[in-house]
Amino acid sequence: MFFKKLLMAAGLVAATVTAVGAQAADFSQHKTAVVFYSLIHNREGGDDYYGDRTVGNTEHLADLVVTMTGADKFSLEQVEPYGNDYDAVVDKARSEQEQNVRPKLKSIPDLSSYDVVFVAYPCWWGSYPMAFATLFDTGALNGKVVIPLTTHEGSRWGHSIQDLQAALPQSTILEGYQHRGRSVFDEDVKTEMQEFLQDLELPQ
Repeated sequence: MFFKKLLMAAGLVAATVTAVGAQAADFSQHKTAVVFYSLIHNREGGDDYYGDRTVGNTEHLADLVVTMTGADKFSLEQVEPYGNDYDAVVDKARSEQEQNVRPKLKSIPDLSSYDVVFVAYPCWWGSYPMAFATLFDTGALNGKVVIPLTTHEGSRWGHSIQDLQAALPQSTILEGYQHRGRSVFDEDVKTEMQEFLQDLELPQ
């Protein structure tokens, strides 16, 4: 599977989920956005990894947050998509990280009016896709509360949290939520996400 091969680097950081009954974070007092990256929107096509699906694993997490918080959703899409060869996509993703590439995006979301931003990404080779690095370089998340979400196939966060902290020194990064991609559509994920959101302590 694509992500299983892509995620060989193991990580130790995990999200914690609090018991049901905790006081829910009040998103009504915040302007909230979810910025997500999904391979399903950033490749030409090819093998049947996704089958007939139009929503990828990471976008599904983003959609749950949108439903539960009323957040606005933005997709990061590269000008040059990945090709349709499985192994080539894997190799290119790793090469981009090693070379610290900044892929050109079709558009940069205007996040100026938001104070809370979820960043949702598949954990590739232990970190986020480099399309996020392109966004971070613009300063669009400076001064904002950033909440990471990731899907993976065993690496959990990898070193992506450390990478986020290094890339966003002017942002407040809260504890995030991670889940294995192959089971992200399971019904219990909705409950876990609700509990995670209840546990968040947003600034006043």
